[in-house]
Amino acid sequence: MTRKIHFQANICGGDFSHVRECFSNWKSETLVYRRQQPMFEGKQEVRPLSERVFDNGEVAHNTLARVCSPRDEYALAAEIRDGERDVWLVMAAFEEEV
Repeated sequence: MTRKIHFQANICGGDFSHVRECFSNWKSETLVYRRQQPMFEGKQEVRPLSERVFDNGEVAHNTLARVCSPRDEYALAAEIRDGERDVWLVMAAFEEEV
């Protein structure tokens, strides 16, 4: 059996306390592609990735994908300011058997 890592992600605006609120709400929602599974299942909290603010969403996504581990009990959030918006990208890694 092979194990595959996949990621769950969501996005919201506001400050980091708002990100925590959104994360708490997301945990009570189900995944669109797996209706029986709650979003961010097993992740206890969300933590900021760092003090770094990204100016590019793709760079933030790639950075989060590199540092998130399925063994983490938390999701990570990266702040993105691209000149038009100030948002947070929240991501967590999960492992599944395929």
